[in-house]
Amino acid sequence: MDEMKAVIIQIQERLGVLAATCAACKRLQLCTSAIRRKKIRSLFVWLCLLCLCIGTAAVSTFADDTADPNRNVVPKYIHLPVTEPDTTTSSGVKTTWSCVWFGSYPSEEVVDSSWAAVDDYALADGDVIRDDKLYKSLTEADWKKDDTVTLDGVSYLRVKSEKSNEQESSREQHYHWDNDHPWHFFRISPMRWRVLDFSKGKMLLLSDRMPDSMPFHDADEDVTWEDSTLRSWLNGYNAKANLQGVDYTGKGFIDQAFLPEERKAILTTHCDNLANKDYDTYSGGDTEDFLFLLSNAEVFEGPDAGKYGFFPGRDYDDPAKRFTSTVYAKSRGAWWSPVEEYAGNSFWFMRTSGYTPRSITYICDFGFVYSKGTLVTCSDAGVLPAMWIDPGKAKLSDAGETRSTDIMHQKDKADAGTLKKEIDNPVIVKEESAPGGEYTIWNAVMFGHYPQTKIEKTSSENDLFRKLEKAAKKGEEIVTLDGVQYKRLDGRWFRFDPIVWRVLEVTDQTALLMADCGLDCMPYHSEYEDVFWEDSGVRGWLNGTPPKKAGGAEGSVAEESVYGTSSFLETAFTEEERAVIVRSVVQNSNNHYFGTGCGSGTRDRVFLLSEEETFSSEKAEKYGFRPSDAVGDTGRRILPTSYATARGAWQSDKEETSGIGFWLLRTNGYTEDNVVYVGEKGYLYNRGIPVTCADACIVPAIRVELDRELFTVTDDIKGY
Repeated sequence: MDEMKAVIIQIQERLGVLAATCAACKRLQLCTSAIRRKKIRSLFVWLCLLCLCIGTAAVSTFADDTADPNRNVVPKYIHLPVTEPDTTTSSGVKTTWSCVWFGSYPSEEVVDSSWAAVDDYALADGDVIRDDKLYKSLTEADWKKDDTVTLDGVSYLRVKSEKSNEQESSREQHYHWDNDHPWHFFRISPMRWRVLDFSKGKMLLLSDRMPDSMPFHDADEDVTWEDSTLRSWLNGYNAKANLQGVDYTGKGFIDQAFLPEERKAILTTHCDNLANKDYDTYSGGDTEDFLFLLSNAEVFEGPDAGKYGFFPGRDYDDPAKRFTSTVYAKSRGAWWSPVEEYAGNSFWFMRTSGYTPRSITYICDFGFVYSKGTLVTCSDAGVLPAMWIDPGKAKLSDAGETRSTDIMHQKDKADAGTLKKEIDNPVIVKEESAPGGEYTIWNAVMFGHYPQTKIEKTSSENDLFRKLEKAAKKGEEIVTLDGVQYKRLDGRWFRFDPIVWRVLEVTDQTALLMADCGLDCMPYHSEYEDVFWEDSGVRGWLNGTPPKKAGGAEGSVAEESVYGTSSFLETAFTEEERAVIVRSVVQNSNNHYFGTGCGSGTRDRVFLLSEEETFSSEKAEKYGFRPSDAVGDTGRRILPTSYATARGAWQSDKEETSGIGFWLLRTNGYTEDNVVYVGEKGYLYNRGIPVTCADACIVPAIRVELDRELFTVTDDIKGY
């Protein structure tokens, strides 16, 4: 009897281990539970169930897989990704990965006391080595031809500013190259990898941070992973392997990151390059690679995603998909997020094509999947390499564990201040006399200033006008008198007034605001051509980033008379105010009626609303707009300011809609050289108007943080 009890105990222990490593095996869990409840009384039945469960277990660890001759090559500290419930995450789960050190790559930067190339919030512990003595030693060191040197047993790489670096350097949330320091020094450090899987004597590793940054492809052309320059660079392929004919032999990532004996442990992997399921875009032929990027299937839409520790879907902003970039990667161009909850996170390419053969899928800073993608030439995404290795040939060392929640930044909700208590989401009011029987009330705030009110040449304002004219003789277009700013336009003067914003949405820490008036007037784009929001002139003017000229190269604003010399962002807000404007992820869905593509998602501080946000979805209704055109939506009627009218904004002269203008959205119309607009009666015209239309209102939208006292709550806005 005692022997039987001992056998039972062994069976229970064996089943418990297997159940822990196979959450999907319900039969195994039931068997374990039944034995513990002593509902199965026959030892023979117990043994049969044990064999059945062992045979059907889908996943097991090497430590328990006695049939695998290579089971001992995986160190005991390694485990498969462990996913467990966690109510603090948006996906409701968190993942823990084992990590290993393998290979080495430039990472931390050695700096002197004057260094300020990266925002402090975007740095992890140890990213910067502030050591004046070491810095001086590096400036005086005898560097090799490959710009490396070894001091006290530690290797360093020096990097010089290049044109590609300097282009990114002028943009916010990008590495700032200081011309007074021509060389920047990076320590070559061990690389940390997450263990995503191991099976049959091999192990799948994913870099724990983005070690580098470069475009998916060197040219704006139809390309897949198979023919991309990024694939060639990762693997050190020759010129025949990519469409641009760039030879990376001996100078690829694999050559820089791994010693010859380490490269022997990296296995050739068959990469399935499935078409983009959302857009049916061809993603190239299957490839055989040493290093690769993960695919859509491996990150969110296939069975491997959950196995690797990612949330197997895209319904949530998944913390498991959020990654940071090293300082070296930032110096190579990687963007970092300024948003508090995701501060310092970068976005990373996958190898699956986007909605066109010239775009590539990516994961953004907050872990959301953009299967529509971005341009293959995008220069500020991070590279997150993966590879299968033979752990028996690799000299791995324990790098501890990492959890998906480690990257999360929890905001203190108390920081939202009093503003959160004073504003709320739009309210729909039933009213029989209103068109459609209802109207919307929006809370409103004043934030920022912009030229709006015209200063007339009347007797009461004559002194003010004369003072302004006197200032203009000095060549000043914007002057300040008694603490108030004024702007000169074609011999007329306009006063900077507080901008009134409708509150479209309030979250725990932010609010989405839309200007209540048409603040300016200009074309969506200066040339009559196919153009998406991402490349439009008006987006460049709103945010202070130059639009792309024909051919894809970024240049200066083409027509100063159209877009002016100062951006809306710079003109309307102080530096302190700009600091609370969130760089939002702006999605560009297809035209609801015509299906016209509208380009990739963007990250903008200032933007125009879309068709989806004002008309064709539950989101529009949430923001206080009618989700249909059954009746004219009075809440969508917009008055241009005096300044916008002086800039060319059209106004209705009909009694019913007197003074009302029409305003542009960021959604393309029935063709890509047209853009959707809202007419003076509040109807939405999704067929659109040519992008060069010069008399439409510009109604900016922004998302702001609520934790600073920069807002003034004003009277509610009634959309009727």
